Amino acid sequence: MGNTPGSLPLNDETDYGLCFACGPRNRSGLHLRFQRDGGTVTTSFQGREEHQGFPGYVHGGVITTLLDEIMSRVSLLENRWTVTARMAVRFRRPVMLDQRVTAVAEKSGERRGFIEATGRVVLPDGSDAAVASGTFAFLSRESLAKMSTGHPDLASQWMR
Repeated sequence: MGNTPGSLPLNDETDYGLCFACGPRNRSGLHLRFQRDGGTVTTSFQGREEHQGFPGYVHGGVITTLLDEIMSRVSLLENRWTVTARMAVRFRRPVMLDQRVTAVAEKSGERRGFIEATGRVVLPDGSDAAVASGTFAFLSRESLAKMSTGHPDLASQWMR
């Protein structure tokens, strides 16, 4: 679990930290922390009041964000950054605010500059709250350099 020496980090501990999903400095964010477990990436999440849709339930957009972020991290297992090109989500069960869920993602394929991943959000009883598949485009070094302008610590992490 965790990062292996020389690998890209799964978590943002840089001078940026404002990503809605994983940024530790984003007050309204999800504050996700990721772990490596062999060929999978995992995280856990429990919604807060500001993450609800219907009273007492986590908004489906927040669940979608959780899946998007966990699946996009799969490419980091191969030391490559990606952005979402396509994503499909199927909601199976609602997530209540008082439930801590686990999200898991793994690579399902790769083709011409894209990685494919699957992910799921698992309820405490082991059932799936949501499942997803996605296609993620590899980012060039030029794109990474442009995106990290003004954040030298972030740039040094991304450009390993």
